[in-house]
Amino acid sequence: MDIHLAVASSADTPEDVKREYREEYSEQLTKLGASITPDSDTAFIVVLTGGAENEILAASRRYNVLLAWPHYNSLPSALEALAALRDSGRYAKLITLERPGQPLDERAVRALRLIELIKRGAPRFGLVGAPNSWLVSSNMVLVVVDQIGLEESLAGLDPRTGLEDARKLISGAISSEFSEAQIAPMAAYAKRLAEMAEKRGWDGLTLGCWCFDREAIRRLGWTPCISLALLNQMGIPAACEGDMRALYSMYVLSRLSGGPAWMGNVNLAEGDLLVLTHDGAPPMIADKYSIVKRMGTGAPAAIRAAFASGLTATLLRVSADLKRALLLKGVTVEAERIEACNTQIGLKLLVGSAKDVLEAGLGNHLAFVLDDVYDEVKEYLTYMGAKVVP
Repeated sequence: MDIHLAVASSADTPEDVKREYREEYSEQLTKLGASITPDSDTAFIVVLTGGAENEILAASRRYNVLLAWPHYNSLPSALEALAALRDSGRYAKLITLERPGQPLDERAVRALRLIELIKRGAPRFGLVGAPNSWLVSSNMVLVVVDQIGLEESLAGLDPRTGLEDARKLISGAISSEFSEAQIAPMAAYAKRLAEMAEKRGWDGLTLGCWCFDREAIRRLGWTPCISLALLNQMGIPAACEGDMRALYSMYVLSRLSGGPAWMGNVNLAEGDLLVLTHDGAPPMIADKYSIVKRMGTGAPAAIRAAFASGLTATLLRVSADLKRALLLKGVTVEAERIEACNTQIGLKLLVGSAKDVLEAGLGNHLAFVLDDVYDEVKEYLTYMGAKVVP
Protein backbone atom coordinates (compact mmCIF):
# COMPACT_ATOMS: atom_id res chain seq x y z
CA MET A 1 0.00 0.00 0.00
CA ASP A 2 1.32 3.45 -0.92
CA ILE A 3 1.54 5.90 2.01
CA HIS A 4 2.47 9.54 2.35
CA LEU A 5 4.48 9.87 5.58
CA ALA A 6 4.70 13.18 7.44
CA VAL A 7 5.93 14.41 10.81
CA ALA A 8 4.02 17.33 12.37
CA SER A 9 5.10 19.45 15.32
CA SER A 10 5.30 22.96 16.73
CA ALA A 11 7.30 25.51 14.77
CA ASP A 12 10.27 25.43 17.18
CA THR A 13 10.98 21.70 16.76
CA PRO A 14 14.42 21.24 15.14
CA GLU A 15 14.34 19.81 11.63
CA ASP A 16 16.89 17.14 12.50
CA VAL A 17 14.54 15.83 15.19
CA LYS A 18 11.66 15.66 12.72
CA ARG A 19 13.93 13.97 10.18
CA GLU A 20 14.95 11.36 12.78
CA TYR A 21 11.34 10.42 13.48
CA ARG A 22 10.49 10.42 9.78
CA GLU A 23 13.30 7.96 9.08
CA GLU A 24 12.34 5.78 12.05
CA TYR A 25 8.69 5.42 11.06
CA SER A 26 9.50 5.16 7.38
CA GLU A 27 11.55 2.08 8.20
CA GLN A 28 8.81 0.64 10.39
CA LEU A 29 6.07 1.19 7.82
CA THR A 30 8.21 -0.32 5.09
CA LYS A 31 8.64 -3.44 7.24
CA LEU A 32 4.84 -3.60 7.47
CA GLY A 33 4.64 -3.70 3.68
CA ALA A 34 3.94 -0.04 2.96
CA SER A 35 5.58 1.95 0.18
CA ILE A 36 6.39 5.55 1.11
CA THR A 37 5.42 8.05 -1.59
CA PRO A 38 4.27 11.70 -1.45
CA ASP A 39 1.63 11.09 -4.14
CA SER A 40 -0.51 8.69 -2.10
CA ASP A 41 -4.06 9.55 -1.08
CA THR A 42 -3.33 7.95 2.32
CA ALA A 43 -1.28 9.83 4.93
CA PHE A 44 0.40 8.48 8.03
CA ILE A 45 1.13 11.52 10.22
CA VAL A 46 3.39 11.34 13.27
CA VAL A 47 2.35 14.07 15.72
CA LEU A 48 5.43 14.98 17.77
CA THR A 49 4.18 17.89 19.88
CA GLY A 50 1.37 20.29 20.55
CA GLY A 51 0.85 23.16 18.16
CA ALA A 52 1.01 20.78 15.21
CA GLU A 53 -2.61 21.16 14.08
CA ASN A 54 -1.96 23.21 10.94
CA GLU A 55 0.95 21.01 9.88
CA ILE A 56 -1.29 17.97 10.30
CA LEU A 57 -3.96 19.50 8.07
CA ALA A 58 -1.39 20.57 5.48
CA ALA A 59 0.05 17.04 5.31
CA SER A 60 -3.33 15.29 5.29
CA ARG A 61 -4.82 13.33 2.41
CA ARG A 62 -8.19 11.71 1.71
CA TYR A 63 -7.40 8.94 4.22
CA ASN A 64 -5.37 9.68 7.34
CA VAL A 65 -3.83 7.86 10.30
CA LEU A 66 -2.51 10.03 13.13
CA LEU A 67 0.07 8.71 15.58
CA ALA A 68 0.25 10.44 18.98
CA TRP A 69 1.39 9.96 22.60
CA PRO A 70 0.82 11.58 26.03
CA HIS A 71 4.07 13.58 26.01
CA TYR A 72 4.69 17.12 24.74
CA ASN A 73 0.95 17.75 24.13
CA SER A 74 1.06 15.41 21.14
CA LEU A 75 -2.33 13.84 21.88
CA PRO A 76 -4.25 17.10 22.39
CA SER A 77 -2.93 18.37 19.06
CA ALA A 78 -3.89 15.15 17.30
CA LEU A 79 -7.41 15.21 18.75
CA GLU A 80 -7.98 18.76 17.57
CA ALA A 81 -6.80 17.96 14.05
CA LEU A 82 -8.78 14.71 14.03
CA ALA A 83 -12.00 16.64 14.49
CA ALA A 84 -11.12 19.08 11.71
CA LEU A 85 -10.29 16.26 9.30
CA ARG A 86 -13.56 14.49 9.98
CA ASP A 87 -15.53 17.74 9.76
CA SER A 88 -14.09 18.20 6.28
CA GLY A 89 -15.31 14.76 5.18
CA ARG A 90 -11.95 13.05 5.21
CA TYR A 91 -11.27 9.69 6.82
CA ALA A 92 -9.13 10.00 9.95
CA LYS A 93 -8.08 7.46 12.56
CA LEU A 94 -5.98 8.00 15.70
CA ILE A 95 -3.49 5.50 17.12
CA THR A 96 -2.00 6.26 20.54
CA LEU A 97 1.36 5.01 21.78
CA GLU A 98 2.88 5.34 25.25
CA ARG A 99 6.02 7.21 24.23
CA PRO A 100 7.71 8.89 21.25
CA GLY A 101 9.46 6.45 18.96
CA GLN A 102 7.63 3.42 20.32
CA PRO A 103 7.45 0.70 17.66
CA LEU A 104 4.22 0.31 15.73
CA ASP A 105 2.04 -2.65 16.59
CA GLU A 106 -0.82 -4.65 15.08
CA ARG A 107 -3.12 -1.61 15.31
CA ALA A 108 -1.16 0.10 12.55
CA VAL A 109 -1.37 -2.99 10.34
CA ARG A 110 -5.13 -3.19 10.85
CA ALA A 111 -5.58 0.52 10.25
CA LEU A 112 -3.93 0.14 6.87
CA ARG A 113 -6.04 -2.94 6.09
CA LEU A 114 -9.17 -1.01 7.05
CA ILE A 115 -8.28 1.87 4.71
CA GLU A 116 -7.53 -0.58 1.91
CA LEU A 117 -10.92 -2.24 2.42
CA ILE A 118 -12.75 1.12 2.36
CA LYS A 119 -10.89 2.21 -0.78
CA ARG A 120 -11.74 -1.00 -2.66
CA GLY A 121 -15.41 -0.02 -2.87
CA ALA A 122 -17.98 -2.60 -3.95
CA PRO A 123 -16.36 -6.04 -4.18
CA ARG A 124 -16.65 -8.22 -7.27
CA PHE A 125 -17.87 -11.69 -6.32
CA GLY A 126 -18.11 -14.83 -8.35
CA LEU A 127 -21.31 -16.88 -8.20
CA VAL A 128 -20.79 -20.42 -9.44
CA GLY A 129 -24.10 -22.01 -10.35
CA ALA A 130 -27.04 -20.62 -8.38
CA PRO A 131 -27.89 -20.26 -4.68
CA ASN A 132 -29.31 -23.39 -3.14
CA SER A 133 -33.09 -23.52 -2.96
CA TRP A 134 -33.24 -23.28 0.83
CA LEU A 135 -31.48 -19.92 0.85
CA VAL A 136 -34.29 -17.39 0.77
CA SER A 137 -32.37 -14.57 2.47
CA SER A 138 -28.93 -14.62 0.89
CA ASN A 139 -28.90 -11.91 -1.78
CA MET A 140 -26.61 -8.87 -1.58
CA VAL A 141 -27.25 -5.68 -3.56
CA LEU A 142 -24.02 -3.79 -2.86
CA VAL A 143 -21.73 -6.14 -4.77
CA VAL A 144 -20.86 -6.80 -8.39
CA VAL A 145 -21.82 -10.39 -9.22
CA ASP A 146 -20.17 -12.36 -12.02
CA GLN A 147 -22.12 -15.59 -12.48
CA ILE A 148 -20.94 -18.68 -14.33
CA GLY A 149 -22.50 -22.10 -14.73
CA LEU A 150 -21.56 -24.93 -12.40
CA GLU A 151 -20.81 -27.26 -15.30
CA GLU A 152 -18.53 -24.66 -16.86
CA SER A 153 -16.52 -24.49 -13.66
CA LEU A 154 -16.10 -28.28 -13.63
CA ALA A 155 -15.44 -28.85 -17.34
CA GLY A 156 -12.24 -30.77 -18.02
CA LEU A 157 -11.19 -30.89 -14.37
CA ASP A 158 -8.09 -33.06 -13.97
CA PRO A 159 -8.02 -34.64 -10.49
CA ARG A 160 -4.30 -35.34 -10.84
CA THR A 161 -3.58 -31.62 -10.36
CA GLY A 162 -4.91 -31.94 -6.82
CA LEU A 163 -2.97 -35.01 -5.72
CA GLU A 164 -0.17 -33.15 -3.95
CA ASP A 165 -2.58 -30.89 -2.05
CA ALA A 166 -4.70 -33.92 -1.16
CA ARG A 167 -1.60 -35.65 0.16
CA LYS A 168 -0.75 -32.63 2.35
CA LEU A 169 -4.32 -32.39 3.62
CA ILE A 170 -4.43 -36.05 4.62
CA SER A 171 -0.96 -35.96 6.19
CA GLY A 172 -2.07 -33.10 8.46
CA ALA A 173 -5.23 -34.90 9.57
CA ILE A 174 -5.48 -37.14 12.62
CA SER A 175 -7.45 -39.58 10.44
CA SER A 176 -9.06 -39.83 7.01
CA GLU A 177 -11.86 -42.04 5.76
CA PHE A 178 -10.79 -41.36 2.17
CA SER A 179 -7.68 -41.86 0.06
CA GLU A 180 -5.57 -39.24 -1.70
CA ALA A 181 -7.19 -40.20 -5.01
CA GLN A 182 -10.67 -39.59 -3.55
CA ILE A 183 -9.70 -36.18 -2.12
CA ALA A 184 -7.72 -35.08 -5.20
CA PRO A 185 -10.74 -33.82 -7.25
CA MET A 186 -11.73 -31.46 -4.41
CA ALA A 187 -8.20 -30.05 -4.19
CA ALA A 188 -8.04 -29.75 -7.98
CA TYR A 189 -11.37 -27.91 -7.98
CA ALA A 190 -10.04 -25.46 -5.38
CA LYS A 191 -7.11 -24.71 -7.70
CA ARG A 192 -9.47 -24.34 -10.66
CA LEU A 193 -11.67 -21.87 -8.79
CA ALA A 194 -8.63 -19.93 -7.54
CA GLU A 195 -7.38 -19.55 -11.12
CA MET A 196 -10.85 -18.49 -12.21
CA ALA A 197 -11.02 -15.91 -9.42
CA GLU A 198 -7.71 -14.39 -10.48
CA LYS A 199 -8.61 -14.35 -14.16
CA ARG A 200 -12.07 -12.83 -13.64
CA GLY A 201 -11.05 -10.38 -10.90
CA TRP A 202 -13.16 -11.88 -8.12
CA ASP A 203 -12.64 -10.67 -4.55
CA GLY A 204 -14.34 -13.84 -3.36
CA LEU A 205 -16.75 -16.49 -4.56
CA THR A 206 -19.66 -18.64 -3.54
CA LEU A 207 -21.22 -21.66 -5.22
CA GLY A 208 -24.46 -23.55 -5.21
CA CYS A 209 -23.46 -26.77 -3.50
CA TRP A 210 -24.59 -30.19 -4.71
CA CYS A 211 -24.03 -31.63 -1.21
CA PHE A 212 -27.58 -33.04 -0.99
CA ASP A 213 -28.10 -33.74 -4.70
CA ARG A 214 -27.72 -37.49 -4.77
CA GLU A 215 -27.73 -37.67 -8.57
CA ALA A 216 -24.91 -35.11 -8.80
CA ILE A 217 -23.00 -36.95 -6.09
CA ARG A 218 -23.43 -40.23 -7.99
CA ARG A 219 -22.21 -38.60 -11.20
CA LEU A 220 -19.28 -36.66 -9.77
CA GLY A 221 -18.41 -38.84 -6.80
CA TRP A 222 -17.60 -35.98 -4.41
CA THR A 223 -18.83 -32.68 -2.95
CA PRO A 224 -17.02 -29.29 -2.82
CA CYS A 225 -16.93 -28.73 0.96
CA ILE A 226 -13.17 -29.28 1.14
CA SER A 227 -12.66 -27.18 -2.01
CA LEU A 228 -14.17 -24.14 -0.29
CA ALA A 229 -12.22 -24.73 2.91
CA LEU A 230 -8.98 -24.84 0.92
CA LEU A 231 -9.88 -21.67 -1.00
CA ASN A 232 -10.26 -19.74 2.25
CA GLN A 233 -6.92 -21.12 3.35
CA MET A 234 -5.43 -19.75 0.10
CA GLY A 235 -6.71 -16.28 1.02
CA ILE A 236 -9.76 -16.30 -1.26
CA PRO A 237 -13.02 -15.79 0.66
CA ALA A 238 -15.30 -18.64 -0.43
CA ALA A 239 -18.78 -19.23 0.96
CA CYS A 240 -21.08 -22.21 0.69
CA GLU A 241 -24.48 -22.53 -0.96
CA GLY A 242 -24.48 -19.28 -2.96
CA ASP A 243 -24.87 -17.15 0.18
CA MET A 244 -23.75 -13.64 -0.83
CA ARG A 245 -24.38 -12.15 2.61
CA ALA A 246 -22.17 -14.77 4.23
CA LEU A 247 -19.54 -14.16 1.54
CA TYR A 248 -19.55 -10.40 2.12
CA SER A 249 -19.22 -10.98 5.86
CA MET A 250 -16.32 -13.39 5.33
CA TYR A 251 -14.70 -10.95 2.92
CA VAL A 252 -14.75 -8.14 5.49
CA LEU A 253 -13.49 -10.36 8.32
CA SER A 254 -10.68 -11.91 6.31
CA ARG A 255 -9.52 -8.59 4.82
CA LEU A 256 -9.26 -7.00 8.26
CA SER A 257 -7.75 -10.02 9.97
CA GLY A 258 -5.37 -11.13 7.26
CA GLY A 259 -6.40 -14.73 7.99
CA PRO A 260 -9.11 -17.08 6.73
CA ALA A 261 -12.74 -16.70 7.77
CA TRP A 262 -15.38 -19.40 7.78
CA MET A 263 -19.16 -19.68 8.19
CA GLY A 264 -21.57 -21.84 10.11
CA ASN A 265 -25.21 -22.63 10.67
CA VAL A 266 -26.63 -21.25 13.91
CA ASN A 267 -27.74 -24.49 15.53
CA LEU A 268 -27.88 -23.37 19.14
CA ALA A 269 -28.30 -19.90 20.64
CA GLU A 270 -28.95 -19.75 24.38
CA GLY A 271 -27.87 -17.02 26.78
CA ASP A 272 -24.27 -16.23 25.92
CA LEU A 273 -23.64 -19.53 24.11
CA LEU A 274 -23.63 -20.15 20.37
CA VAL A 275 -22.94 -23.41 18.58
CA LEU A 276 -22.23 -23.11 14.87
CA THR A 277 -21.94 -26.11 12.60
CA HIS A 278 -20.88 -26.80 9.02
CA ASP A 279 -19.18 -29.55 7.07
CA GLY A 280 -15.74 -28.04 6.95
CA ALA A 281 -13.36 -25.28 7.97
CA PRO A 282 -9.96 -24.14 6.71
CA PRO A 283 -7.63 -26.73 8.28
CA MET A 284 -5.14 -24.09 9.38
CA ILE A 285 -7.58 -22.58 11.90
CA ALA A 286 -8.32 -25.93 13.55
CA ASP A 287 -6.52 -27.36 16.55
CA LYS A 288 -6.90 -30.75 14.86
CA TYR A 289 -9.06 -32.18 12.13
CA SER A 290 -10.11 -35.40 10.45
CA ILE A 291 -11.53 -36.09 7.00
CA VAL A 292 -14.89 -37.80 7.17
CA LYS A 293 -18.07 -38.58 5.24
CA ARG A 294 -20.55 -35.81 4.46
CA MET A 295 -23.54 -35.55 6.74
CA GLY A 296 -26.69 -37.13 5.32
CA THR A 297 -25.27 -38.62 2.12
CA GLY A 298 -21.99 -40.13 3.34
CA ALA A 299 -20.28 -38.72 0.25
CA PRO A 300 -16.64 -37.62 0.10
CA ALA A 301 -15.87 -35.51 1.97
CA ALA A 302 -16.03 -33.17 4.94
CA ILE A 303 -13.56 -31.78 7.43
CA ARG A 304 -14.40 -32.43 11.05
CA ALA A 305 -12.47 -29.69 12.82
CA ALA A 306 -11.89 -29.24 16.54
CA PHE A 307 -10.91 -25.86 17.97
CA ALA A 308 -8.80 -24.97 20.96
CA SER A 309 -10.64 -23.25 23.81
CA GLY A 310 -10.00 -19.62 24.71
CA LEU A 311 -9.53 -18.26 21.19
CA THR A 312 -11.10 -14.89 20.44
CA ALA A 313 -13.58 -14.88 17.56
CA THR A 314 -15.28 -12.05 15.68
CA LEU A 315 -18.63 -12.92 14.06
CA LEU A 316 -20.59 -11.07 11.40
CA ARG A 317 -23.77 -11.21 9.31
CA VAL A 318 -24.83 -8.28 7.14
CA SER A 319 -28.12 -7.29 5.55
CA ALA A 320 -28.65 -7.21 1.79
CA ASP A 321 -28.21 -3.43 1.59
CA LEU A 322 -25.58 -3.15 4.36
CA LYS A 323 -27.92 -0.96 6.38
CA ARG A 324 -27.80 -3.36 9.32
CA ALA A 325 -25.20 -5.80 10.59
CA LEU A 326 -25.01 -8.32 13.41
CA LEU A 327 -21.52 -8.04 14.93
CA LEU A 328 -20.44 -10.21 17.85
CA LYS A 329 -17.30 -11.13 19.75
CA GLY A 330 -16.70 -14.27 21.75
CA VAL A 331 -14.24 -16.92 22.82
CA THR A 332 -14.17 -20.55 21.82
CA VAL A 333 -15.41 -23.03 24.42
CA GLU A 334 -16.16 -26.72 24.58
CA ALA A 335 -19.82 -27.38 23.90
CA GLU A 336 -21.89 -30.54 23.97
CA ARG A 337 -22.05 -32.03 20.48
CA ILE A 338 -25.41 -31.80 18.73
CA GLU A 339 -26.83 -33.75 15.82
CA ALA A 340 -25.78 -31.56 12.92
CA CYS A 341 -22.82 -30.98 10.58
CA ASN A 342 -19.37 -32.43 11.21
CA THR A 343 -17.49 -29.31 12.25
CA GLN A 344 -18.93 -27.68 15.36
CA ILE A 345 -17.63 -24.65 17.23
CA GLY A 346 -18.84 -23.44 20.61
CA LEU A 347 -18.61 -19.72 21.40
CA LYS A 348 -19.18 -17.88 24.66
CA LEU A 349 -20.22 -14.38 23.63
CA LEU A 350 -18.44 -11.39 25.15
CA VAL A 351 -20.18 -8.77 23.01
CA GLY A 352 -23.79 -9.50 22.08
CA SER A 353 -26.01 -12.39 23.12
CA ALA A 354 -28.04 -15.24 21.73
CA LYS A 355 -31.05 -12.92 21.95
CA ASP A 356 -29.36 -10.53 19.51
CA VAL A 357 -28.81 -13.39 17.07
CA LEU A 358 -32.42 -14.55 17.33
CA GLU A 359 -33.92 -11.07 17.04
CA ALA A 360 -31.62 -9.52 14.42
CA GLY A 361 -33.56 -11.10 11.56
CA LEU A 362 -30.58 -11.23 9.20
CA GLY A 363 -30.60 -14.89 8.23
CA ASN A 364 -28.82 -18.08 9.18
CA HIS A 365 -25.15 -18.30 8.29
CA LEU A 366 -22.79 -16.47 10.62
CA ALA A 367 -19.30 -15.75 9.33
CA PHE A 368 -16.46 -15.80 11.80
CA VAL A 369 -12.71 -15.37 12.05
CA LEU A 370 -10.59 -16.58 14.96
CA ASP A 371 -9.15 -13.15 15.62
CA ASP A 372 -10.17 -10.02 17.49
CA VAL A 373 -11.01 -7.55 14.74
CA TYR A 374 -14.25 -6.42 16.38
CA ASP A 375 -13.25 -2.76 16.62
CA GLU A 376 -12.00 -2.57 13.03
CA VAL A 377 -15.12 -4.30 11.67
CA LYS A 378 -17.37 -1.97 13.65
CA GLU A 379 -15.48 1.06 12.36
CA TYR A 380 -15.77 -0.20 8.78
CA LEU A 381 -19.50 -0.91 9.09
CA THR A 382 -20.15 2.48 10.71
CA TYR A 383 -18.20 4.22 7.98
CA MET A 384 -20.31 2.38 5.39
CA GLY A 385 -23.49 3.60 7.09
CA ALA A 386 -24.60 0.35 8.72
CA LYS A 387 -26.46 0.18 12.01
CA VAL A 388 -24.56 -2.33 14.09
CA VAL A 389 -26.47 -4.83 16.27
CA PRO A 390 -26.20 -5.05 19.23
